[in-house]
Amino acid sequence: MHSLHQPLALLADPQCPADRVRLLTESLGLPLATEVRGSALLLHLSPERLELSKPGDPDLPGALWVDFTRPAARKRALHPGRELLVQAAKVRHAASPLVIDATAGLGRDGFLLAAAGFQVRMFECNPIVAALLQDGLERAARSPQIAAIIERMRLTVGNVLDYLQQPAEQPEVIYLDPMFPERSKAAKVKQDLQLLQLLDDQSQAPELLLQAALAIRPKKVVVKRPLKGPLLAGPAPSYTLKGKAIRFDVYVGG
Repeated sequence: MHSLHQPLALLADPQCPADRVRLLTESLGLPLATEVRGSALLLHLSPERLELSKPGDPDLPGALWVDFTRPAARKRALHPGRELLVQAAKVRHAASPLVIDATAGLGRDGFLLAAAGFQVRMFECNPIVAALLQDGLERAARSPQIAAIIERMRLTVGNVLDYLQQPAEQPEVIYLDPMFPERSKAAKVKQDLQLLQLLDDQSQAPELLLQAALAIRPKKVVVKRPLKGPLLAGPAPSYTLKGKAIRFDVYVGG
C-alpha cells in the first residue's frame, strides 16, 4: 500500500463493474471498504464518477473529483489565448505543438493547453491523483462539446524524470508546475487542495525537473511559480509573464 498521511480505502457502489473495482484496488494498493466508516480518506467509485472525500470531517464536507465539463472549465477553454499560461507556452510556426505537462495534477492546465491546440502529454506520479484525473478524462471524452479537446490529452502515471531520460517524442514545450500546496488549514486554501494535502506528496524536486527539462532542449520550458517566489536553482529564465498571484518563468532554448 502507498504511504499516506492518512488511511485511504476504496468504496465501490454495487452497480459498478467488478473488473473496474478490481483494477482500482490492485493498481492503487487499496483495501476495499464496505461502509464509509473506518477510513480517514475515502475514494468513492459510483456509476457517475470517482471522487475523494474525508467523511465525518466538518471542515471538509464535500468531495473532490475531476470534471472538465464544469461551466468554469468550459468558459476558460472558449478563449484559451487570453490565458497567461497559453501565452507563455505558445510556439511560433507550430500548428499543434507537443507539450509535456510534467506535473499534471488534476489536469486543469493541461486542459487549457489542449483547448489552445497543443498536443498534451501529461505525467502524474501520485497514483491517487492520476486515478481521479483518468476518470475525469474518460467521462469528458463522452461529452460532444469538449471531446475534441480531450483527444489531445494523454496521461501517463509515473515519474516524468524517467521519461525525460529518453523521450519517445521531442516536445516543443515542457511545462512544470511544482506548486504543490503547502500543508495548511488556512481558510484561504480551497477544499480540493486541502484534500490533496492529505495524500502523500510524491512530487519531484523542482530543480531536478528543470534540469532534466532543459537537458533535452525543447523550444521552451515554462515554470509556474508564486508571484513573489524565488527562482528555481539553475539558469535565469529568458523572460517572465506575471499575473495577479502567479508568474510563468520561460526558458527559451532549442
